[in-house]
Amino acid sequence: MRLAGQLLLAFLILVACDTAGRLVSWGLGLPVPGTVIGILFLLGGLVALRRVPGHLGRVTDFLLAHLNFLYIPAGVGVMSYAALLADDLWPILVALFASTFLAMLAAGFAFMAVARLTEKRSGGE
Repeated sequence: MRLAGQLLLAFLILVACDTAGRLVSWGLGLPVPGTVIGILFLLGGLVALRRVPGHLGRVTDFLLAHLNFLYIPAGVGVMSYAALLADDLWPILVALFASTFLAMLAAGFAFMAVARLTEKRSGGE
């Protein structure tokens, strides 16, 4: 029973970080999703601890291993609105591919900039 309590506490820590992030985002009217802010809270706590507590690691490993189950409700939602999506399929596909291309382009330019910076620091070796 002690293990179950520790795993529950670890899960509640994740939920608390998420909830705190959502409250901060909502309360301050930030354009950043609360979940992202909650992840930053969690990251800050882990950096302060300088380690990942064992039970928190076990819970997160379990959630990551079963992440595909969390996409089932989204898939059902897409299927529910299939007719609506079919009406706007081309604009959705154009936006999807254009945003993917732009993100890859931005990542490529960022990589080249960092490579140039690191090359200058290492003296061109």
